[in-house]
Amino acid sequence: MILRPGKVVRRQWEQPPRTVVEASETHAPWYKDAGVRKLMVPIVLIYLTQVCTGFDATLTANLQSFPEWRREMGTPTPRQLGLITAIYFIGCLCGSVPAQLITDKYHGRAQYMGSRFILGFGIAFVTCAGPALLSELAHPRFRGTLVSLFNPFWYLGSITVAWTCFGTSHMDLTSQWSWRIPSILQALCPTIVLCCSFLIPESPRWMISKGFRDEAAATIAKYHGNGNVDDSLVKAQLDEIQAAVELAHEGITWRDLFASKSNRNRLLIVVCMTLMTLWCGQNIITYYFSSILNSIEITNTTAQTGINGGLNIVNLISSFIGAYLADRIGRRKLWMSSYIGMITIFVPFIALSAVYTQRHQPGEGYGVVVCLFLFDIMYNVACNPLLYSYATEVMPFHMRSRGLAVKNLVGQVALITNMYVNPIALAAIGYQYYIFFLGLNCFWLFIIWYFFVETRGYTLEEIQVFFEDVLGPSTMVIEVRDSMEKETPPTPKKD
Repeated sequence: MILRPGKVVRRQWEQPPRTVVEASETHAPWYKDAGVRKLMVPIVLIYLTQVCTGFDATLTANLQSFPEWRREMGTPTPRQLGLITAIYFIGCLCGSVPAQLITDKYHGRAQYMGSRFILGFGIAFVTCAGPALLSELAHPRFRGTLVSLFNPFWYLGSITVAWTCFGTSHMDLTSQWSWRIPSILQALCPTIVLCCSFLIPESPRWMISKGFRDEAAATIAKYHGNGNVDDSLVKAQLDEIQAAVELAHEGITWRDLFASKSNRNRLLIVVCMTLMTLWCGQNIITYYFSSILNSIEITNTTAQTGINGGLNIVNLISSFIGAYLADRIGRRKLWMSSYIGMITIFVPFIALSAVYTQRHQPGEGYGVVVCLFLFDIMYNVACNPLLYSYATEVMPFHMRSRGLAVKNLVGQVALITNMYVNPIALAAIGYQYYIFFLGLNCFWLFIIWYFFVETRGYTLEEIQVFFEDVLGPSTMVIEVRDSMEKETPPTPKKD
């Protein structure tokens, strides 16, 4: 018997993309489309919320290089360091479910740890509402790219904190301002977003679900049809969303996430996607970079922060490339390419780390640093841009915020486990800990091949058809739209 992917993947192969995306191709290029240009303002503001996340999440990893910070924290042991790092993600965990509820309805050490918990709690709201709203506002032509760019902006925050710490590392290391300045800068992006939040429109899908069809039509027309509510693309999206909302009888409660096989299949993909992006070994590099450099005897504060700053720039570039490729080669191929690359690079990374612990030659140490850069490049071409965009695509509208809440909940549990266990494991068994993640990555590659569907070229409503075993709401949406398309001729392309 020939080994084949799962039923959902095979069903997707049989369903070509349909006419809403085709209708969007009759519009002018984005730089000539006034509506799309207007849409960039709220989209950039949503991106800035993820800059906050990157800054907050990696701040502690950078501050570990500062002797004065370590003294202020009471020279934390590996266990205490794990707890200090994890407390931010515990805040995210506690905020995951409340964030979903609000999104659906309205769409010394102790002090430091307390502030980190509060930051994490707020970030849970950003990572639940932001990607969902972004996917629902984005023009169909650019949805894959625009939503995939959300998570790469995490690295812009990470780069900001890395190079800020590099700069303050040249200050007198006995000065507390060397680590307090980066901490204060955390307030910059949230202040900008808060002051400009009135520029972000409401989700058209949410408005239709609440009975505000005219307002939804105006929003879609403004950004997707240059104000023309009779545009074929605007009418196609409105009718498709209306049909999906009217026919969606499932997913109203948390229990309904598990009520049908199709919902369980969606949830399985979201959970596996979350775990495999967090348990692939990259988190060791991100959050315990100083520990890795210490293990190869690169201990100077300026050297560590400089290497970390360079790594973050490479991460940003590679994740932007991944976001660009998402609509060119497709999500499924991008996922598989990323994990094949990480598995390949893990082998020399482990070998060089092992040899260095025995011989302590500079060549092997520099080889480890090169492998860190290459590993992060392969991670970021898929795991970073697709982490939120793929989750919003496989979940239908009525389950999207709950699906993202589950993703955040599972992600924070996995991160908390990582943050507490990683420093202990690295201190105890060193490079041998990487072997565990090498095995996990082989398992994740099989999961991608067997379960992950291709979403490139499909609308959010069309994607749901792949998960239906029988004629259900998603399939009926396609039929409703097909009948509408026969009655409505396409709008001719304007020069």
